[in-house]
Amino acid sequence: MSNTLILTEKEGWHFQQLKNSLEKKKHKIISACLTDISLSIEKNKSNIFINNNMLNDIDNVIVRFIPGGTLEEIVFYLNILKILKSMNIKVINTASSIECTVDKLYTSHLLNKNNIPTPTTYILRGYNKAKKFIDENNSSNGIVYKPLFGSQGDNIKLIKNSLDLNQLNNTSNIYYFQEYLENTINHDYRVLIINNGKKIKYFYMTRYGNTFVNNISKGGSCIKENIDPYIINLAIESSKLLNIDFCGVDIMQYKNKYYVIEINSIPAWRGLQDIEEETISEHFVNLLL
Repeated sequence: MSNTLILTEKEGWHFQQLKNSLEKKKHKIISACLTDISLSIEKNKSNIFINNNMLNDIDNVIVRFIPGGTLEEIVFYLNILKILKSMNIKVINTASSIECTVDKLYTSHLLNKNNIPTPTTYILRGYNKAKKFIDENNSSNGIVYKPLFGSQGDNIKLIKNSLDLNQLNNTSNIYYFQEYLENTINHDYRVLIINNGKKIKYFYMTRYGNTFVNNISKGGSCIKENIDPYIINLAIESSKLLNIDFCGVDIMQYKNKYYVIEINSIPAWRGLQDIEEETISEHFVNLLL
């Protein structure tokens, strides 16, 4: 029997899906949040504690949530994952993979450097610089603001003029802007990649929305339909570039060209599961074999 720790904020739908599939494979399940974990490093050994109880004989760790916090707290959480991996524990996804994807700036850099189409991106520090940039460079279509760290379409805004900056919930003082690729067809694509190093399994859906953000969590709908094989290949190449086992790749079409919009290392798949006959979590569990 294997012991698997699921790092999550709450035992919701995704946790239950993983738990059911893991138990079919005779895994014992432990759940915790990274905020519950502490460490001791002594006598050539590192010990992991959950709420002051020592954690022994863990074989696998599945990361479903990284808490927010100060820079020191986030570094601490990622270091926990690095230490777990150094203890020969299988960690999905690794700290390095999460670091690459959770930071949209670095993701954009890697994609662009490796000739994977992605929207033109601008990153500035400070409100005054952002205001000047918008005043001098914004087109009539606007420009997209995204929080540097974020998911599920939260706080993504279309900026039409510098006055719109006042409506942003930006506490970081970092402004991440992307070229607005007007989506006249009102849909994009999500490709879910599961890569165990030997075989790549993927699932995909077309997402439709009433705004330029098509996330299911923002009221979008999804359907299963045939899509251009190039979209799948683009998603797979993007995941390989980031050396990631499990991810969701968001792709959209603009003027007959496909662009990678975002890569999520802790992706949701509930909407995708609704249109899939196969149980996605059972394929995920194969990453641990």
